[in-house]
Amino acid sequence: MYKMRKIFTLLVLLIFVSPVAFAQSDWVKSGSVKSKISFECPENPIVQNKELNGIKIEVFSYKDAATVYGVVASDFSGVGLDFTYSDPTEYYQEMKEGSLLTGNAVLISETSVAYQKMLGKEIVYTVLVGEHEYTYYKRFFFRGKFIYQIAIGGPSRMKQFLNDKRNLFFNAVEFTD
Repeated sequence: MYKMRKIFTLLVLLIFVSPVAFAQSDWVKSGSVKSKISFECPENPIVQNKELNGIKIEVFSYKDAATVYGVVASDFSGVGLDFTYSDPTEYYQEMKEGSLLTGNAVLISETSVAYQKMLGKEIVYTVLVGEHEYTYYKRFFFRGKFIYQIAIGGPSRMKQFLNDKRNLFFNAVEFTD
């Protein structure tokens, strides 16, 4: 009886852990030497390069049937700004407000997050699209001459699935030099 219970427990654990553990093994590593970041997502993202008022912006985006992934790296070296020597609070507030500009966006939470000896911010917000609610997790990091926005979102009704993907995605981010 004890042996059967142990086997059953192991099988249950494998059922719940395996999809998460193996899900990332198929993910594709992407990133940019220019933007000093790498990350993984289910497939190669679409990459766009933009420039706005002397700020060079590299946008990585990928969308599957249930989830949206995004990384935005904004290089402020062209305007002489270095976050190593300045307080990013004002920039963070502007970027947070910009994220919530959608008329029906609702801020759920705002927390500080530590990653690779850096302190960043994470916001969680929801947006109604038609009759469906979507939840977004967005992290902001201010590193050297860059502001990084790292986001993932999907249907709120799939919150556990989204949360699992969120952890995989955020944990796969690496800042390079």
